[in-house]
Amino acid sequence: MGERADRLGEILDRAETVHGVVTQKTGGADPDWALFYAWWLLNWSDFTDVVGRTLSLAELTVELTRLDAAYRSGPRDQPWPRTYAVSLLGSEA
Repeated sequence: MGERADRLGEILDRAETVHGVVTQKTGGADPDWALFYAWWLLNWSDFTDVVGRTLSLAELTVELTRLDAAYRSGPRDQPWPRTYAVSLLGSEA
């Protein structure tokens, strides 16, 4: 995996950590997790710089939801942040 995919995987790991703190304080499950991740990624990380394109909040929320469904239904050869990073970067990974 390339440097950009590694960096994006790290950013997604950080988003998971932040989301974990929030859900712990709110009592657990978060049905709007993808919206939270998208908001955090776009506003509090280097996501856009690393990905090299600008996504809207809605676009990224939908993409994260799609990636989650694909990850849950298929073989899990890598941790989800790496799988998502490679997918988000496409041929640039």
